[in-house]
Amino acid sequence: MNEEIVLTLDFARECLADANALLEKSRYNASVSRSYYAVFHAAKAALLHIGVESITHQGVNVQFGLHFIKTGIFDKSLIRLFSKLLDTRLKADYEIGFRSGHDDAVCALQESTAFVDAVSVHLYGQENPQANKKPQ
Repeated sequence: MNEEIVLTLDFARECLADANALLEKSRYNASVSRSYYAVFHAAKAALLHIGVESITHQGVNVQFGLHFIKTGIFDKSLIRLFSKLLDTRLKADYEIGFRSGHDDAVCALQESTAFVDAVSVHLYGQENPQANKKPQ
């Protein structure tokens, strides 16, 4: 199995840790942004696992929906979450004056954690695989 998949999923988990640290510092926009990136990288890892490589945010979103949602591998709620977090991340990163609140950041972190966990279960059969374990 390609080591890039493992590294990409590990990076998604690192983004979750960053989102949590930023949340604790009341940096809500930055926390929401990192939560989104956790989802983005987890989706990329899932796509890499089936041999699909996409670089753009919209491309990953579309390809994830095509290969994992339409096929029933993952629940439709995950693609809605991906799209919602992408929209919120764009606002948080680029709209001057946009402010995410504490509850927004907490919700984004919880939902992105569930997304990363779902991909981990799909790839590894468990939520928190050992670092050296390769996807099936």
